[in-house]
Amino acid sequence: MKFSALLILIAVSLLLEACGSSKSVTYSASSEPSVRFVPNMSRSAGLTEVRTFNRLKKAYIEWRGTPYQWGGTTFNGVDCSAFIQVVFDQYLGQKLPRTTLEQMKLGKKIRRKQVELGDLVFFKTGPTTYHVGVMVDQRHFMHAGITGGVMVSDLNARYWSTHYLSAKRVL
Repeated sequence: MKFSALLILIAVSLLLEACGSSKSVTYSASSEPSVRFVPNMSRSAGLTEVRTFNRLKKAYIEWRGTPYQWGGTTFNGVDCSAFIQVVFDQYLGQKLPRTTLEQMKLGKKIRRKQVELGDLVFFKTGPTTYHVGVMVDQRHFMHAGITGGVMVSDLNARYWSTHYLSAKRVL
């Protein structure tokens, strides 16, 4: 499958920001990480993985650029945990609690190097602030950030790798 149009859309994301944090990382066009919304699946990928990928892709297309709003739950503005709650409920058919701290209690804890499509990733962005996103492949995650709104970011980017807390498999 070719997702070149989607790749171009993702590549325009310029800002990374964690919800609840005042720190941001800005990428210029030349330094922005290579972000792909292409599943890292073999030709024998199961129907479940393909379906999950397609639903996450649909969520991204529909929500991309939606501005961050603390406590927001709509296309007018959304925070990170509400965005994840909506993605799992409306696109993946699974109910999740509303807050990042409640979402952290779900699923099976997995090691960072084991993350894959659909896993939740959590970050500690301040003394009492946390951030959540959902993996779209083994390196990139979709989330709602304060500055950039809904976007896809590189888990290996300096900011995210230094604030990484844990990952959970809930699907």
